[in-house]
Amino acid sequence: MRKLVNLRHLDIIGTKLKEMPLQMRQLRNLQKLTAFVVGKHSGYRIGELGELQHLSGTLSILNLQEIDCARDAMEAKLKDKKFLSELVLQWGDDSKDSQNERNVLEQFCPHTNLKALTIEHYGGTRFPFWLGDCSFSNMGSFNLVNCKYCSLLPPLGQLPALKELSIAGFHEVSRVGREFYGNSTSTIKPFRSLEKLSFAEMPNWQEWSLFEGEDEGGAFSTLQELRIIRCPKLSSGLPNQLPSLTHLTIEECQQLVVSLPLSLAIHELNLKDCSKVQLKELPPKLHSLTIEGCHILQSFVELMMSPPRGFLLITLKSLTICGILELPRGHCYPSLERLRLRGGHDSLWSFPLEFYPKLKFLEMYGCENLESFSVSEGSHLDLTSLTLLEIRNCPNFVSFPNGGLCAPNLTQVTIINCKKLKSLPERMHALLPSLVALRLSWCPELESFPDDGLPSNLKTLAVYFCDKLFYHRLEWGLQGLHSLRSFHIRTKHTGVLTFPEEALLPATLTSLSISSFPNLKSLESKGFQQLISLERLEIISCDKLRCLPKEGLPTSLSFLHIRKCRLLEKDCQRERGKEWPKIAHIPLVEINFEVIT
Repeated sequence: MRKLVNLRHLDIIGTKLKEMPLQMRQLRNLQKLTAFVVGKHSGYRIGELGELQHLSGTLSILNLQEIDCARDAMEAKLKDKKFLSELVLQWGDDSKDSQNERNVLEQFCPHTNLKALTIEHYGGTRFPFWLGDCSFSNMGSFNLVNCKYCSLLPPLGQLPALKELSIAGFHEVSRVGREFYGNSTSTIKPFRSLEKLSFAEMPNWQEWSLFEGEDEGGAFSTLQELRIIRCPKLSSGLPNQLPSLTHLTIEECQQLVVSLPLSLAIHELNLKDCSKVQLKELPPKLHSLTIEGCHILQSFVELMMSPPRGFLLITLKSLTICGILELPRGHCYPSLERLRLRGGHDSLWSFPLEFYPKLKFLEMYGCENLESFSVSEGSHLDLTSLTLLEIRNCPNFVSFPNGGLCAPNLTQVTIINCKKLKSLPERMHALLPSLVALRLSWCPELESFPDDGLPSNLKTLAVYFCDKLFYHRLEWGLQGLHSLRSFHIRTKHTGVLTFPEEALLPATLTSLSISSFPNLKSLESKGFQQLISLERLEIISCDKLRCLPKEGLPTSLSFLHIRKCRLLEKDCQRERGKEWPKIAHIPLVEINFEVIT
C-alpha cells in the first residue's frame, strides 16, 4: 500500500486492524485517514504520521500504549496538522507506564484549529498544560473517557468556544474545584459558551465546589443540558443558578443532598435513584418528567395536588413514573402524550382513561394492583390520539371498559404476563381499524378473540403461551385477515401433534415462526400448501418434531431457520445426503445459526 502515493482517502472504520500498512509515511497526499493503529515495529510506529501534512476531518489514533518513548510521539507532528478538525487519542484499557503516557500526551499537542478532542483510557495521573489552554479558540467539543488514575480534572473553563463537555470514568477524582474552571486571575466567566455537560461513572466524587460568584450567574450561564449519572458519593455542590438549563438528568446519585437548580426554562427532568434530591417546585414549562426509585415521588404528588397546579397539567407532554405512587385523582391532563407507569403503584387499581384525552403512548409495567381501565358513567371515550398500548406484568389486570376502546388510530397493542385477563377489548374489528400489530404473551386465562373478529388491517400477530386461547385457534378467523403477513406462535399445549391445520392461516402470510411445541411430531402438509406467499419460516424448540412435510415446503420460501430441534436436525442431515430434495429450493437454510450449504 505504500506505493499508492496518489491516494487521497483511506477509511478503515469498523475494521479489526492491529497495525497499519508498512511505511504509511509514503502516502503524503492523504487528506482523509479515519484511524491510525500504532504498531510495535519499525515502519508501523506513530512517527509514520509525521509526513502526512494534508490530513483533514477526523483522525483517531489507537493503541497508544505501544509508544515506548515520548520522542516517538513528537515525530507525529500533530501540531503541524492545521486541517484536522477532530482528534481521538485512545490507549489500551490498562496503563503500562503512567509517566510515559503523560509524556506521550504532552507531545500530542494538536494545532489550535482543532474543534473536537476525545481522550480515552489515558493512564497518566495528570494532564499536560496545553489541555484547556485558551489558545484553542475553536474547540467546541471535549470528551474524556476512563482516565482512571487522574485525580484532578483539566482546566477547561477558559476554552472560549467549548459547547459540549463529557467526563466519564474518573475513579480517582473526589473533588471538582477551582482547577476545573481555569485561570483564577481571569476576569472572563468560565464555561461561557458551554451548552451540554455530562458527568458519569465517577465512584469517588464527593464534592463539586462552585465557581466564586456563581450565585450571581458566574459559570455555566449558557448551559442547556446537565447530566450526572452514577456518581454515588456526590453529596453537594450542584450549581443552583443555571438560567438557560432546559434538560436535567440525575441518576444513581444516592448521597446528593441538594435542591434542583432554579431555571424557568427546564422542560425535561429525569430523576432516578437520587432519593435525597429535593423537589420543592416544578418548572412552569416542564414537558417531560421521569421519576424512578426516588422518595421524592410523594413530593411530586403533593406539588401536583397543591394550588396552583394548572400550569403543570397544561404543559406536561411526557410522564414516566417508576415506584409506589398514588396518582392525583380527578384531574385532567390535557397535553399529556406519553405516559409510562412502572412498578408498585399500590393504590392504582383502576386507570381512568378519560383524564388523558391526548395520550399517544400508554405503557404500564408491573402495576400489581391494576385491575381495569375505567370510564366514568355517561362519559364518551374517544381516544383519537392513542397509537400504542402496552400492558406488562400486571397480574391482577382483568378487563377493558365495557363496549371496548374507541381508538381509531391505535396501531400496536402488547399485553404480556397478565395472568387474570380473560378477554380483549370488545368490538376490536370496528373500534380499532388501524391496528396492525397485536402481541399476546403469558395470558393463561384468555380464552378467545372478540366475537366480531380481529381488525382487518392486522399485519402482525404473536401469541405466546396463551394456551386456552390457542385451544380455540380454529375459531380465530385468520384466513379472513388478508393483510396478515407475520404470525408467531408458542405454546405449552401438550395435545398438539401436528401443525398448522389446513384452515388456520391465510395465503397472504410471508413470515411464520413455530416455537416451543412440547409434543409436535409433524408439520401439516395441507396447512403449508396454501401458504403460497411464505418467505420466512422459523422452527424453534420443538424437540419431538421429526421431519419436514413429505410434499416439501412452499416454493416461495427464501429463508429457513431451525434451532433446538434435535430430531428435525437429524432429518435435515439425512436429506443432505439426498441432495436436499425437500429444501433444495430454499436459498438460505440455517440450523442452530449455522448456514447449511
